[in-house]
Amino acid sequence: MPIVVERDDLISWVIIDRVEAGNSLDEAHLKELADKIKVECEEPSTRVLVVTGKGDKFFTTGVDLVSTSQVNGLDDAWRLMYEGLGGVCLSLTGCRKPVIAAVNGHAIGAGMELLNAVDLAVAVRRAKFSSPAVRWGMVPPGTPTLGPFLIGAKHAAMIALTGRTFTAEEVKEMGFINVIVEDLEGLKREVRKLAEDIAKGEPFAIAETRRLLADARLHFWVDRGLRALAESTARPVVAERASEFLDGKRVVEK
Repeated sequence: MPIVVERDDLISWVIIDRVEAGNSLDEAHLKELADKIKVECEEPSTRVLVVTGKGDKFFTTGVDLVSTSQVNGLDDAWRLMYEGLGGVCLSLTGCRKPVIAAVNGHAIGAGMELLNAVDLAVAVRRAKFSSPAVRWGMVPPGTPTLGPFLIGAKHAAMIALTGRTFTAEEVKEMGFINVIVEDLEGLKREVRKLAEDIAKGEPFAIAETRRLLADARLHFWVDRGLRALAESTARPVVAERASEFLDGKRVVEK
C-alpha cells in the first residue's frame, strides 16, 4: 500500500511509500493519507503522530504531476487540490495529537507546504525544500497565507514568489524546521526524543495546547489558500506546463 502505518509504544508513523514516484500523491493516495492520519489520531496508545516518506531521497514531492497534467476544469482541480490535498491538511491540523514531520529527503511543492500543518519538523541535512507552484502557474496554499505569521513576511515571500530550492540550513534559519540531523538513524533518534519529551506532559493539556496551536492555521490555509490553489490549478496553462515537464520539454530551474 502507498501509505504505511507503523506503531510503537508512543508514536504512530505514517509513511508515504511511493518511492518510484518521488513519494508524490495522486487523488486516491491523498484520500488514503488523510484517512490513515485520522485513524492514528484516534489511536489510544499514540501520543505523537509522525509523517515521513519511505527511502532516503524524498519526503514527498507533493501532488503527483501526472494528476496535475490531467486536470480539466474547476471540478477536477477542486477534487484534487481542495478536497484531496485539503483533506490531508485538515486531518493534520485537526489531529488531537502533536504532529511531527520527519523529513527524510526532499520536500517539494505540496511536500514543503504540508510542513505548515505540523507542529514540529526534523530534517536530514541533505534535504532540499522548495515550493515552486508559481512556476507551474499555481498559487501555493500555505506559505503566502500562514508564512508571514510563522516565518515572517520576507521569508514567506522569498519561498512563495521565487520558487527557489533551499537547503535544510536555510529553512532552519527561517524557522521552517526545528532540528537538522545527519542521517536517517539520527532522524529516528531525534523524533523519538521529541516524542518522549511530549509524552511527559499530561494528555489533556497536550491536546488542548496542540488545538490552540492548530486553530490559527485552519481559516487562512485550508480555506483561503487551498481555494486559491484549486482555482489556479483549473487553468489550462497548469496542465500544459506539467505535461511539458513530464515529456522532458520543460526544466524547473533551481
